[in-house]
Amino acid sequence: MLSKSKSLPINELKAGMISASDIKFENNLLLAKGNPISETAINILSENYIVDKVEVYEDDDYKQKLEIKAKTVEELEKTFNELSANLEDIFNNIYSLQVNGIDEIRVFSKKIQEEFKSTGLVIRDIVSHGSSENIYRHSVNVSAISFILAKWLGFSEKEINLLTYSAILHDFGKTQIDPNILNKKGTLTKEDVETIKTHPVIGYHFVKKIPFIDPSVGLGILMHHEKADGSGYPMHLKEEKIHKFAKIIAIADLFDNVSSNRYSKEIAGPFDGLKIIQEESLGKLDNKYCTMFLNHIVNYYMGENVILNDKRSCKIIQVDINDITKPLLLDDNGFLDLRKEKDLYVTKLVV
Repeated sequence: MLSKSKSLPINELKAGMISASDIKFENNLLLAKGNPISETAINILSENYIVDKVEVYEDDDYKQKLEIKAKTVEELEKTFNELSANLEDIFNNIYSLQVNGIDEIRVFSKKIQEEFKSTGLVIRDIVSHGSSENIYRHSVNVSAISFILAKWLGFSEKEINLLTYSAILHDFGKTQIDPNILNKKGTLTKEDVETIKTHPVIGYHFVKKIPFIDPSVGLGILMHHEKADGSGYPMHLKEEKIHKFAKIIAIADLFDNVSSNRYSKEIAGPFDGLKIIQEESLGKLDNKYCTMFLNHIVNYYMGENVILNDKRSCKIIQVDINDITKPLLLDDNGFLDLRKEKDLYVTKLVV
């Protein structure tokens, strides 16, 4: 636990020191606790007399803080990859050995919940790494986000456990589809698309055979591609008929897809991905759940470093949920409001 800090006057601050408290300027977050202080921030503090002194972590303390953060990010990505490999083994065991499966899924779910308690790191990892074309990594990512969203929504421990089972298994049906179709490069035929669309039904019927498994787990799997307006599949259900687990998995599924550049149109960057979720909340995804997801997730973007399309490096200061692709940033020249910069956008979140 890091707690040692000291109070320094503005003229003793040096770029790179780590702020030990939040400092706001004109209702905007200028310095976020735990982030490096830039030369620009020091100049703004000097010129505007916002505060006399700033709390910073002592040298050894803030160096240790940065080392721990870097190590944690690296270790988390290793954990994601290990869990993905474990899940592949579990799926193979369930199918080829015809084992019960519920005990393995229960243990795996517990691992997901234990390993992914650090919400901010999980979100940054998924935004940065996505899941490419790997079914198992995708399932781990979707499980992690579903677990996090369920906590934000105030689900009970039992519901969170069952939802996590469902999220882990939501794409199990794809493992039973011809890999030549599933991994086909280029445009899929109509028949290929219809074949892939059978995966929720395949997964549902297979999971339904597992003794003592709660029916809600299967319903989450079966309905995770249904849409509130009835345009989804396999049953074209409308909002009130779709199980809440499926609604959450659908949001997590889309978040991982836009983070992995698997959406049907090109994604310009992480905020463009959030915009797509916002758009789909108007008739496709559950609006209440999406609003909860977006309102929480933008908080984890605050204070993060990003790269713009002109290669400039900036820090996120504020995100307007009503104009989600145009955050307020801070670079070496001061504040940069993307709402006023028509041709600039965020291309990458820097971990």
